[in-house]
Amino acid sequence: MKQSMVRMMSACVLAALAVSAVSAQEVTTAIIPVYSDPVEAAGTVLVLTGHVLDANGAPVEGARVEIWQTDDNSVYAHPNVDATNIDANFQHFGAYVTDADGFYTFRTVVPKEEGIGRPLHIHVKVFVDDAEVLTTQFYFAGDDSAASDQWFAQAGADAVLMVLEPAEVTDTNGLTFQLAAKDIIVSLGAAGTLTLTPEQTEGPYYPVATVADFDNDLTVVSEQANPANAAVSSEAEAVVAFTLLNLNTASGDDFSATIPNFPSRMVREFLEYRPYVSIQQFRREISKYVGDTQTAEWEQYVYVPIDVNNADAATLMQIPGVDEAAANALIATRPFASNDAFLAALGGTLSAAQVQYAANYLSQ
Repeated sequence: MKQSMVRMMSACVLAALAVSAVSAQEVTTAIIPVYSDPVEAAGTVLVLTGHVLDANGAPVEGARVEIWQTDDNSVYAHPNVDATNIDANFQHFGAYVTDADGFYTFRTVVPKEEGIGRPLHIHVKVFVDDAEVLTTQFYFAGDDSAASDQWFAQAGADAVLMVLEPAEVTDTNGLTFQLAAKDIIVSLGAAGTLTLTPEQTEGPYYPVATVADFDNDLTVVSEQANPANAAVSSEAEAVVAFTLLNLNTASGDDFSATIPNFPSRMVREFLEYRPYVSIQQFRREISKYVGDTQTAEWEQYVYVPIDVNNADAATLMQIPGVDEAAANALIATRPFASNDAFLAALGGTLSAAQVQYAANYLSQ
């Protein structure tokens, strides 16, 4: 993976960066990092900085901070999304290991809406000694849609600890960009005086990639393979990365906990039409209550298990990379002696990694 060249200007601090969205417990000055590589990604450049601190405000050295987000075209690098408009010049994932002061930094772009009714956000995980200690999200001040977001609302008054308020700055190279400072307070077991950064869901687009292998400059992809095409590297990773809910086996609590802003009245409707044998059945039945647009948004969190010898083309097209032509070709090849035989046929259209991921959709 490429290595980002970052120099820190310790003499240049922004004492005025303490804005209304920042808690009084946080550090109110921010170092302005200088990134030397020219930006390749589209979008408004955002430099994110802060410190990882324990519950008593002590810096956590050696913590690995990982982020992932949409690009300027509102696209995640994930097999469950339509990657037609993905920005191949944006890295989508980033990782940084904190120094003795607990300091971290990323250069990225301001994310765009992902099309599922959620406010702008950046996903964040923190690891200490390779153990996950926090999963959260950063939101943006001024985004009114956050007020009605299920996950943001769960944090209550502490949601302020997840809000970024970018300010325009200029580095010593004369480059102007948005800078946002946000300290991350994690629990390492001992009680403390600071309020912890709230936990948040990792969402349905948890990276199908080893984020720790990426650097902290998401705006440059030169000197490394295009991360937009990052593949599942092992069977174990494929199983972990697959987060969609099986419409025939998921519980009502699963739907409520996973789908943002999911109304409780719809739990009964989701369960009523079981068993689902086609994704078109789901679309037809649920759209009667909420319309096609909302149904499509919810569909991004669920799937209908695929019977390889009976599924229609639309249901086969749930598999990332399978278009209508490929689905019809698979139907013409039936019957398949087994799921393995189906996956072997799928290998004529998809890569080995994509086939491995596709296995998650099949009825057992």
